[in-house]
Amino acid sequence: MKIVKIIAFLLAVLLCFGLCGCKENPQNISSTGLVEGEASGKGKDNITLLYSAADTFNPYTAKTDVNRQLCKLIYEPLIKLDNEFNPILSIAESAEVTGNKCVVKIKNIKFSDGSYITADDVVYSVNKARAEGSVYAPSLYVVSSVSAADGKTVEFSLNKSDPYFKNLLTFPIIKSGSDNITDSDSVLQPPVGSGRYKVNDEKTSLVINNNYYGAKSEIKKINLINAPDRESVAHYVEIGAADIYFNNVSSDEIIRMSGEKLDINSNNMVYIGINRNYGVLGENALRQALSSGLDRQKLCRDAFYNNALPATGFFNPVWEPVKAVQNIQITAKNEITVENLEKIGYNNLDNGKKLQLTLLVNSENRLRVAAAYEIANQLKDFGIKITVIEKSYEQYKASLSSGNFQLFLGETRLTDNMDISSMITKGSSAAFGIKEGETSEEVVINGLYSGSNSIADVAAVLQSEMPFIPLCYKTGVLFYSDNIENVKNSSASDIYFSIESYIVK
Repeated sequence: MKIVKIIAFLLAVLLCFGLCGCKENPQNISSTGLVEGEASGKGKDNITLLYSAADTFNPYTAKTDVNRQLCKLIYEPLIKLDNEFNPILSIAESAEVTGNKCVVKIKNIKFSDGSYITADDVVYSVNKARAEGSVYAPSLYVVSSVSAADGKTVEFSLNKSDPYFKNLLTFPIIKSGSDNITDSDSVLQPPVGSGRYKVNDEKTSLVINNNYYGAKSEIKKINLINAPDRESVAHYVEIGAADIYFNNVSSDEIIRMSGEKLDINSNNMVYIGINRNYGVLGENALRQALSSGLDRQKLCRDAFYNNALPATGFFNPVWEPVKAVQNIQITAKNEITVENLEKIGYNNLDNGKKLQLTLLVNSENRLRVAAAYEIANQLKDFGIKITVIEKSYEQYKASLSSGNFQLFLGETRLTDNMDISSMITKGSSAAFGIKEGETSEEVVINGLYSGSNSIADVAAVLQSEMPFIPLCYKTGVLFYSDNIENVKNSSASDIYFSIESYIVK
């Protein structure tokens, strides 16, 4: 009996120590309230990203940047763009543009629920993308109609010939009608997609989609931290709770994350708009002088913190079709500036007549305000006095609409088919200060869409006429933690472009 009692006592002691060990830190709770090694993204088969629980995973109704980015993992497009705006086939097996028609053949692949993607699903998605309020609608302005020619073929009718229309086929494809499915409480569920991941039942993580047609990622699960507003996003990024964060650098409040970073090219162009109806600004020589007097490289560094690429022409400098035909210098060319000023009777070298111009800028965007003062400072070396006029956004817009300006500092996002016509065609949304009558730049742009001109012709005429002065193209930043390797080929089209190649240490 004594031996039995001793054994029982020893078992009780061991059990007690075991229970104490469990109670001490039952789940290794971190300061973020997450389970370390799982929800903190430290495991080799999972990472942690941010999302908004109050928002949706429907790519056509999501409002927050974090959820829209996650949708890139859940839904595949017909075509993706790499970081140099080259089209890469995704759901599309082929996409052929002829005149004002584009014919897309669809691969034989499945949605996450196991059903096959059909042309009807694509047509359904196109109509969602074109609907009022969709973030994709502005890019699909050239589409007049879309139809299913057969189960695997979709035909787009365009309102004009567009040689680069394929670059606009980046909208997500969802299963027809799946965005109307609700649960037992009448809550809308995420639509069915064909992406690399799908939303789990609790909507707290993304899990691998076993029906995904491409290579599977070693990351089987993506844990999600609820970050409903900018303040919480900043908090979780700064303490390192998220493994990846994308900042599009749309303002001067840049949220930074420790670890590695990758520059992501955007099609956001910063430029000087010109009122060509205002006296001497109608002179081509002056517009050329202003352009050549600017150090774009210094502007990118000092005003945009190197989150921009100096413009070498009117189109994105990384875009292959224009690399060999754009030759605007990214540093100031003094001799060209002086020569052009002399052509119109201005010469800083002999203390002669000096130019005085005003530069209008939106006071609410501090990055562009800084750029405006940097421009003024650079041009004063040539005897050109630039007075910066700061106005609220509403006042700024009103001045542009009424033509009450000389120069203005603007920023516009060109659609990915590189259509610049809205900036040079009188009456278009982004065209201000356009002179009366048809211009040579309008003629050459129209020729591009009628098939008589090439993009090289357009680039050459724009650079010769200088209807506005391109300064730089903005870049975003993809931050990722040190424990992730092999992050490559991310793009604005899909910041998680190569997630199947990620290695989590």
